[in-house]
Amino acid sequence: MTLICINCKHPLKTLGLSELSYFQCDKCGIVIKKNEVNSSIDSKHVKYMKNDRYNEKLAVTIKDLIDNLKYNSEKLDLNLISEFIKTILLSDTIFIGASGQSKLIGSAFCMRLCHLGLKSFIMGEITSPQILPEDCLIIISRFGEKNPELVYAKKAKSQGCKILFITSNPSSKIAELSDITWNVSSLNKDHLETVSDNSIFEITSQFLLDGLITELVVELNLYESSLKNKHFNLEQ
Repeated sequence: MTLICINCKHPLKTLGLSELSYFQCDKCGIVIKKNEVNSSIDSKHVKYMKNDRYNEKLAVTIKDLIDNLKYNSEKLDLNLISEFIKTILLSDTIFIGASGQSKLIGSAFCMRLCHLGLKSFIMGEITSPQILPEDCLIIISRFGEKNPELVYAKKAKSQGCKILFITSNPSSKIAELSDITWNVSSLNKDHLETVSDNSIFEITSQFLLDGLITELVVELNLYESSLKNKHFNLEQ
């Protein structure tokens, strides 16, 4: 939304940062208090108008994201995915290590694994048990070079458990410790006008992990009705 002068349709600029600051039209010189603008959309000199430029930018952003998801779906390594799924199913407990927004994605994946009846935990949470040789650790990290994920990988390796790694840096330190590395790549910057590399990695990782859940549902021969029995029910 953009503030437009009703007299000349010219965009207004702010004349200060406080609540009592003013807006002024560069073209005709009209000045109005900010609190008067906020108090009424039908203010005498100012009105809110939709700006198509923002709608166009949003459309480009969504298109960039979809293009990158399509790019990654077309280059899937089916053998790698098969090994990824096999490792998860053969593990007694699945641990997920991540930080920042990647941890939110990992938490969503952990919840879905629980719905499938698989024992899974987020690393660092107070309810996480010890990691043992018969377990696996899934790490989600774009760069794969920093703690705490690197510490998790080293500890898991010393315990003899499998490490599954989702990253955009397949030559990283964590990749060197991992048994399976799933490379989440992005299109050339010439094709991505509006989306940051971090957003590309995180959104694509969530997309791929949700697809993995679908494959696990098939492998475990589960149905929608059986999954509902695993959902939280205290609010129902």
